[in-house]
Amino acid sequence: MAGLQTIIDNCNGMEINRRKVVGIQITRNEIPRVSTTPTKNPWKFSLDMPSSFSYSDARQLMEALDTLDRTGYEDITFSNNACLNWIFRYQGSLSQSQLAGIRVASFVGNQLTLSNLPAVSATRVVFEQNDLIQINGFPYPFTSTTKVLRGSGNVTVTTHRPNIISTTISPTTGITVGNACQFRMFCPNMPVYKLIPGGTKYAAGGTRISNALIRWSDSFELYEYVGTS
Repeated sequence: MAGLQTIIDNCNGMEINRRKVVGIQITRNEIPRVSTTPTKNPWKFSLDMPSSFSYSDARQLMEALDTLDRTGYEDITFSNNACLNWIFRYQGSLSQSQLAGIRVASFVGNQLTLSNLPAVSATRVVFEQNDLIQINGFPYPFTSTTKVLRGSGNVTVTTHRPNIISTTISPTTGITVGNACQFRMFCPNMPVYKLIPGGTKYAAGGTRISNALIRWSDSFELYEYVGTS
C-alpha cells in the first residue's frame, strides 16, 4: 500500500503552500525593503486526517508510513480520486491526443517553449493560469502564470518557478498536464499514531473482535523532494 498517496486520498482538509522565502525589513521612515532568496520553490501540502481510520484496516498503511519515515519520498497524484482530481484539472481547450503530441523546445529560466502544437485556431487556449505542466521523465510540476493562446509556431509558457532540472532536456520530450502530473513528496514531520479503543469489527462468523481507531499526532506536512544539497 502506498503511504502518502493513501493520506492524500483520505484527507479531509488540505493547505497548499508555494510561497517563496522572502525577507521584509521596514526602515525607520517606513519604507519596506524586500529581498527574495533564490530557491527551488518546492511545493508544500499540509493534510488533515480524520480520526476514522480503523486499526485493523490500516496496518499496511502504518507500515508504509513507518518505512518511509521522515526521509523517504513517494510520487503522489491527484488524478485517481474523484473527490480531489478537480483541484489540478487541466483548464485549456486541447484534447488529450493533441497535448500528447507537444514537445519541449527549450526551458530557460522560467520560459518554457513548446513545439509541435496542433493546427488549431490561433485563439484557442493552450493553458490557463494555474494549469500544471510536467516535463515527462522529471518529477517537477510547474504552473503557467498566464493564459497561453495557440497563436502560430511555438508557444512560450511563463512558469511559476525557473527550470530546476539539472540535466539536458531532449527535444523529443513530451509533457503531462493537469491532474495527471505527479508530485515527488516526503513528510519531514511524519506524524505518529495513537490507538483509541473502538471501531467495531466483526469476524466472518459474526463474532466481534478487538479493534481501535487511529488518531494522528499532527497534520501531514508534505514537502516536495527536489534532491539533496
